[in-house]
Amino acid sequence: MALVSITEAAKLVRRNRSTLYRDIEKGRLSKTVTPEGETQIETSELLRTYGRLHPSEDDDPDDRTRERTRIAILEERTRSLERALALEAELRKVKDQVTNELRARLADKDNVIKALESKVLFLEYDKQVESLSPDQLPEQVAKPDKPKTAEHVMPKKGWWARFLTKR
Repeated sequence: MALVSITEAAKLVRRNRSTLYRDIEKGRLSKTVTPEGETQIETSELLRTYGRLHPSEDDDPDDRTRERTRIAILEERTRSLERALALEAELRKVKDQVTNELRARLADKDNVIKALESKVLFLEYDKQVESLSPDQLPEQVAKPDKPKTAEHVMPKKGWWARFLTKR
């Protein structure tokens, strides 16, 4: 990221130097102070705060400075676009995760609704059966089978007992 002086920054964003100082005071724009005490601003900060940078159109005898500035501007635009793409990809990933979670919740909700509907049907059936008189009930409901007692059930025999007993 290229550092430029306040004057160069003002030219790049086509604003007055006092505007840049005011934005620094209000915290809209970050500055960097060099070890020599010179205030400089990164071109990425200018892009973030003011958007587009305009290379100086003066007839500057130093073409290298102008070209370096243009290259720095293009590099910052590239980095900004790469950051935007990375953020977009991350947002897509989060969106997909949220979508899958919501679909799973929706499927769970549908399963709960189906279970509750079947329970309601069973309860309605039980109510109808209770409201019927004993003579209206079907034979299976009216006369349930007698439970089997221990004498009706054959006792279990071991393997040797089954093998050795006569039939």
